[in-house]
Amino acid sequence: MLPKRKKAKNTQANARQKPSGQWEVSRSLKDIGKRIYATAPTEAKARKLLDLKIAAIRKGDAVATRPDVTFHAFAERVIQDREGLGRRTRDLYTTILRLYLKPLHNLKLDEIKPETLRALYARLRRDDYSDTVRRHCHVLVRMVLETAREDGKIAKNPAAVRGIRPKPERGDDNRTPPAYTRSQVELLLRAVPEITHGEIVEFLLRTGMRRGEALALKWDAVDMLGATAEVRATRSMTLGTIYEGSPKTPQSRRKVPLSPETLRLLREVKAKNQERQAALYPDEPQSPYVFPLVNGQPPRPDNVRRTLRQIVDRANESLLEEAKRRAAETGATVEKTDAIPLLKVHALRHTFVSLMAAQGIRLEVIAQWIGDKPATVMQVYLHVFKQDTTMPNLELDMKPDPEEDDSEEENTDGSLS
Repeated sequence: MLPKRKKAKNTQANARQKPSGQWEVSRSLKDIGKRIYATAPTEAKARKLLDLKIAAIRKGDAVATRPDVTFHAFAERVIQDREGLGRRTRDLYTTILRLYLKPLHNLKLDEIKPETLRALYARLRRDDYSDTVRRHCHVLVRMVLETAREDGKIAKNPAAVRGIRPKPERGDDNRTPPAYTRSQVELLLRAVPEITHGEIVEFLLRTGMRRGEALALKWDAVDMLGATAEVRATRSMTLGTIYEGSPKTPQSRRKVPLSPETLRLLREVKAKNQERQAALYPDEPQSPYVFPLVNGQPPRPDNVRRTLRQIVDRANESLLEEAKRRAAETGATVEKTDAIPLLKVHALRHTFVSLMAAQGIRLEVIAQWIGDKPATVMQVYLHVFKQDTTMPNLELDMKPDPEEDDSEEENTDGSLS
């Protein structure tokens, strides 16, 4: 038995019943040059659905032609073709697409709804993925779907809906960044000369630079007379591959002032580099990097943490040795000492900000030194600047009111003598 078919009258839609029992209706829209289809269990529902679909298309809330490409295929093209993405970022997005966005891989672009993304982000949270991973996933999904919207493949970007972006765990925004105290920094600096390549850790503590910025620093960017170091590049590693490129933000491209102690450190580093070069490779040119290995290249970014661990271990050994010495002198038992914790390398940057703020340096000055926006510094380091957010009493009797002070006479030019 052939399926039922009804021919359209004038502008009425064509309708036919499929072998499956579903009704399909269609109408040709001359203004857009497309035939629009809708399918439903009954003819009446199919016609109603078609009317809604046509209205959405003319309003701009839907597209006339359904995209035939999957999210995975389209995302791969966007990652490879999008301008302005560095090699490291492309590799990072490719990894995120492969590892974390599998539930979206086989979906057509118009099948991804806000509820689809909410379910994806909730699943990532249940699987204990970090806030950073979930944030990176959202950034990639939003970029891909926004490109699809601009290309006319979807009418709206579901990732741009308010409230879709994954929120951090409760309390994360107010969490105090881990940092070393002043006394701990003194012990760490004391241990630096005993550790190979320990100078990089001291440099990070004294300048607040990011690890990648210090590793990419070259001598031609250091002005010893002007006491500045210009951040021109950054060095990072993703999936075992090392990348060196320009800083991402305008704030990151900056000149960092160098204290007298930092200049002393750099002079020692330069002398040590020249001595090592003369002993091992006298015929080779000097490495352009400030903190090179024997091969002339900077250490791997992950090796800086290993150096920090060695410095922390040596500092804790010194603490224990000092406790034993005091116990031997007094005849008492060895007192338990609070060991210095091993923090992440980025904590050296937090430490710099905390110590500079404790010395009274203004927030906007610190933000300029470390290459961040003042608003970002305030948000992350609010606990450091809390004394600046406390409302003082209104002092009304600090100076006499000029109108009540008869000791001053007005000159003929209007100025006060």
